[in-house]
Amino acid sequence: MARRRSTRSARIAVGIACGVLFAGYLFWSLRAEETFRVLNKSLEQTQNGVVVSGEIYNASPGPASVNVEVSFFDPAGRQLANEVVTLNEVAVGASAPFRTQPKNLPQVKNYSIYVNTGRNMYGN
Repeated sequence: MARRRSTRSARIAVGIACGVLFAGYLFWSLRAEETFRVLNKSLEQTQNGVVVSGEIYNASPGPASVNVEVSFFDPAGRQLANEVVTLNEVAVGASAPFRTQPKNLPQVKNYSIYVNTGRNMYGN
């Protein structure tokens, strides 16, 4: 009976170790996939309207052009407008600023930023 308990404890320990290793690998692989990072993002109310600005940092292995897609939302989560800002040839290890055009949207409470680098290897 003592042998069964030690075998069961060993199986549980191996299962926990595998789970921790898998979680670590998953975190590492997802971090490695983030080739462009959004830095210093902000939503500003100006005299001309609402503006989203920030920087895109290029952590990819080569220079690249990206489209920064900004969506504006009201307090209920409904999309009010969106805008695409194109950044040409962001150098490796460099940041490039972006800024949307002022929009007359006084009810804006939230926004989202999506960095579109083009189609992936699956055609999406």
